[in-house]
Amino acid sequence: MIKYKHAMMVILLMTIMQTMNIHACLTTFINDKAGRVIIYNKIDKTLIPIHKNEKRRFGNQHQKAHFAIYEQQSNQRVLSRAYTCKQIGCDDKGNIQLKFSDIEKGNYDTQLFTITQSRPYSPMVEELPIVQKKNSD
Repeated sequence: MIKYKHAMMVILLMTIMQTMNIHACLTTFINDKAGRVIIYNKIDKTLIPIHKNEKRRFGNQHQKAHFAIYEQQSNQRVLSRAYTCKQIGCDDKGNIQLKFSDIEKGNYDTQLFTITQSRPYSPMVEELPIVQKKNSD
Protein backbone atom coordinates (compact mmCIF):
# COMPACT_ATOMS: atom_id res chain seq x y z
CA MET A 1 0.00 0.00 0.00
CA ILE A 2 2.82 2.43 0.86
CA LYS A 3 4.66 1.64 -2.39
CA TYR A 4 1.45 2.31 -4.34
CA LYS A 5 1.00 5.75 -2.70
CA HIS A 6 4.66 6.57 -3.25
CA ALA A 7 4.45 5.61 -6.94
CA MET A 8 1.27 7.68 -7.41
CA MET A 9 2.92 10.67 -5.78
CA VAL A 10 5.95 10.39 -8.07
CA ILE A 11 3.71 10.11 -11.15
CA LEU A 12 1.64 13.09 -10.01
CA LEU A 13 4.74 15.24 -9.45
CA MET A 14 6.22 14.27 -12.82
CA THR A 15 2.95 15.16 -14.56
CA ILE A 16 2.79 18.54 -12.86
CA MET A 17 6.43 19.30 -13.70
CA GLN A 18 5.90 18.47 -17.38
CA THR A 19 2.75 20.54 -17.77
CA MET A 20 4.04 23.63 -16.00
CA ASN A 21 6.41 25.81 -17.97
CA ILE A 22 8.12 27.80 -15.22
CA HIS A 23 11.26 29.67 -16.07
CA ALA A 24 13.03 32.68 -14.73
CA CYS A 25 13.34 35.74 -16.90
CA LEU A 26 17.07 36.38 -16.50
CA THR A 27 19.42 38.51 -18.56
CA THR A 28 23.00 37.59 -19.39
CA PHE A 29 24.95 40.63 -20.51
CA ILE A 30 28.04 39.97 -22.64
CA ASN A 31 30.66 42.69 -23.01
CA ASP A 32 32.00 42.01 -26.51
CA LYS A 33 33.53 45.48 -26.83
CA ALA A 34 36.91 46.80 -25.81
CA GLY A 35 37.12 48.33 -22.37
CA ARG A 36 35.30 48.02 -19.10
CA VAL A 37 31.56 48.30 -18.65
CA ILE A 38 29.58 48.66 -15.43
CA ILE A 39 25.94 47.64 -15.22
CA TYR A 40 23.82 49.52 -12.69
CA ASN A 41 20.95 47.19 -11.84
CA LYS A 42 18.11 49.58 -11.01
CA ILE A 43 15.97 46.90 -9.39
CA ASP A 44 18.31 45.93 -6.56
CA LYS A 45 20.59 48.99 -6.90
CA THR A 46 23.83 47.06 -7.44
CA LEU A 47 26.85 47.75 -9.62
CA ILE A 48 28.15 44.89 -11.76
CA PRO A 49 31.60 45.45 -13.35
CA ILE A 50 32.18 43.55 -16.59
CA HIS A 51 35.53 43.51 -18.38
CA LYS A 52 36.08 42.79 -22.07
CA ASN A 53 34.82 39.34 -23.19
CA GLU A 54 33.18 38.66 -19.80
CA LYS A 55 29.52 38.00 -19.13
CA ARG A 56 27.31 38.33 -16.09
CA ARG A 57 23.81 37.13 -15.37
CA PHE A 58 21.38 39.21 -13.35
CA GLY A 59 17.67 39.53 -12.74
CA ASN A 60 15.10 37.37 -11.03
CA GLN A 61 11.91 35.48 -11.73
CA HIS A 62 9.63 38.14 -10.22
CA GLN A 63 10.72 41.32 -12.03
CA LYS A 64 11.93 42.10 -15.50
CA ALA A 65 15.38 43.62 -15.87
CA HIS A 66 15.92 47.37 -15.68
CA PHE A 67 19.50 48.54 -15.88
CA ALA A 68 21.88 51.22 -17.11
CA ILE A 69 25.11 50.51 -18.96
CA TYR A 70 28.09 52.69 -18.13
CA GLU A 71 31.12 52.61 -20.39
CA GLN A 72 34.63 53.59 -19.41
CA GLN A 73 36.23 55.78 -22.02
CA SER A 74 39.68 54.67 -23.13
CA ASN A 75 42.57 56.24 -21.21
CA GLN A 76 40.16 57.89 -18.76
CA ARG A 77 38.74 56.94 -15.39
CA VAL A 78 35.39 58.51 -16.15
CA LEU A 79 32.33 56.29 -16.65
CA SER A 80 29.63 57.60 -18.97
CA ARG A 81 26.12 56.22 -19.21
CA ALA A 82 25.69 54.78 -22.69
CA TYR A 83 22.27 53.09 -22.56
CA THR A 84 19.35 52.46 -20.26
CA CYS A 85 17.53 49.18 -20.87
CA LYS A 86 14.13 48.11 -19.56
CA GLN A 87 12.96 44.59 -20.30
CA ILE A 88 9.47 44.28 -21.81
CA GLY A 89 9.42 40.56 -22.60
CA CYS A 90 11.02 37.21 -21.81
CA ASP A 91 12.81 34.75 -24.03
CA ASP A 92 11.33 31.28 -24.53
CA LYS A 93 14.45 29.77 -22.95
CA GLY A 94 14.21 32.09 -19.94
CA ASN A 95 17.71 33.53 -20.28
CA ILE A 96 18.29 36.40 -22.67
CA GLN A 97 21.83 36.59 -24.07
CA LEU A 98 22.35 40.31 -24.64
CA LYS A 99 25.59 41.47 -26.27
CA PHE A 100 26.77 45.06 -26.04
CA SER A 101 27.31 45.16 -29.81
CA ASP A 102 23.71 43.96 -30.37
CA ILE A 103 22.41 46.83 -28.22
CA GLU A 104 24.32 49.31 -30.35
CA LYS A 105 23.06 47.76 -33.61
CA GLY A 106 19.55 46.83 -32.44
CA ASN A 107 19.94 43.12 -33.30
CA TYR A 108 18.53 39.85 -31.96
CA ASP A 109 17.20 39.94 -28.40
CA THR A 110 17.07 43.73 -28.23
CA GLN A 111 13.39 43.65 -29.27
CA LEU A 112 12.69 42.31 -25.76
CA PHE A 113 13.91 45.62 -24.29
CA THR A 114 13.12 49.30 -24.44
CA ILE A 115 16.58 50.77 -25.04
CA THR A 116 17.29 54.46 -24.56
CA GLN A 117 20.60 55.86 -25.70
CA SER A 118 21.94 58.41 -23.24
CA ARG A 119 23.33 61.75 -24.21
CA PRO A 120 27.12 61.74 -24.53
CA TYR A 121 29.02 61.80 -21.26
CA SER A 122 26.06 61.33 -18.92
CA PRO A 123 27.81 60.90 -15.57
CA MET A 124 27.00 58.15 -13.13
CA VAL A 125 26.39 60.62 -10.30
CA GLU A 126 23.06 61.61 -11.89
CA GLU A 127 21.71 58.29 -10.59
CA LEU A 128 22.52 59.12 -6.96
CA PRO A 129 19.42 59.85 -4.83
CA ILE A 130 20.86 63.07 -3.38
CA VAL A 131 21.44 64.49 -6.87
CA GLN A 132 17.93 63.50 -7.99
CA LYS A 133 16.47 65.18 -4.90
CA LYS A 134 18.30 68.46 -5.63
CA ASN A 135 17.21 68.40 -9.28
CA SER A 136 13.56 68.02 -8.33
CA ASP A 137 13.59 71.10 -6.04
